[in-house]
Amino acid sequence: MFSKKPQVIRFDQNLCNAKVDDNEVLFVRVTGVVDDKNALFEVPPTHSAYVIKGGGDERFYKSGTYEVFDNKKEVKAWKKGLSVDIIYIPNTPSVKVLWGTAEKFKYRDEASNKVVNVGARGYIFVTITNFLQFYKKIVGNKKEFDLKEFKKNFSGNVVNYFADYFLKVVKAEKLTYDQFDAYKLEIGEKVGKLISEKFEQDWGIGITNFVIEWVGIDGEDSTAVENAAAEVQKQKKLKEYLDELERLEDKKWEREKYLRQLELQDKQAYYEVLKIVGHPPVGSGATASVTATTYCPHCGAKAEGGDIFCSKCGTRIVKETVTCPKCGKANDGDAAFCSVCGTKLK
Repeated sequence: MFSKKPQVIRFDQNLCNAKVDDNEVLFVRVTGVVDDKNALFEVPPTHSAYVIKGGGDERFYKSGTYEVFDNKKEVKAWKKGLSVDIIYIPNTPSVKVLWGTAEKFKYRDEASNKVVNVGARGYIFVTITNFLQFYKKIVGNKKEFDLKEFKKNFSGNVVNYFADYFLKVVKAEKLTYDQFDAYKLEIGEKVGKLISEKFEQDWGIGITNFVIEWVGIDGEDSTAVENAAAEVQKQKKLKEYLDELERLEDKKWEREKYLRQLELQDKQAYYEVLKIVGHPPVGSGATASVTATTYCPHCGAKAEGGDIFCSKCGTRIVKETVTCPKCGKANDGDAAFCSVCGTKLK
């Protein structure tokens, strides 16, 4: 007489009819199917199993075949209504989750000191790093795994953490807004690591690949930042010019020489400096007048208003010009040809 073969509980008895090779299904539950005190359960090579008996005894199993009940006490409890749940979890899940900032977050650009709105989008792949924590956070009492619901919740949580970690990484790397896109791979790696650590602790889920497909700011913000940054640089240069003039306060000749050099190099900054220090611009050309703050470029003697030559050494102070007979352009006194029309002057 042949003995009855024990019941074998398998993965394919799950409630959602998931296939063993469907790695997007992060868990399947087999429950209420035990009808034999000698029942066994199989864990396929692709999965691990978390077995809950009576809502109290919980154990983790790797691939293999195991007895459902360990002793007669469990068998008696089962006969009185002990429940047995087997949760199958894939060893190598492959769930791609899209994420994106529905609402942009604030970022202060250090170069311009201006606050702008930043947006980003990308995708991630998840893995399971802590089966017990995953069971508590994701599985719980759920009978079936809802992929759509999981992606929505996970994506929302990623975005919640993204802004803080993104700003932390950008600050540490000293990146400006126009470097975000160029460094999105490096930013993604660092941000992904920080977010993964958070989810491993709270959800038992890690991130195998954190990708930023796009990150940037609005065109209007970009223009505003560029203008503000340009103004910051302008004010920085202006301060440098004023600091240098202050250093030359007791060296009138060198101070005036420095102003003339500034006029040639950066005329706009020159006039800005004059507005602040209270010096009227020095004229140029044969008809120009010399101010009381002008000094001889040769000996440094002070020149009075209207002086053309230095009263001490005779050096010409007002630069001589030669007017072109053809176009009227005032050229330098030593010019041989007109700088506008090319007419020979000498």
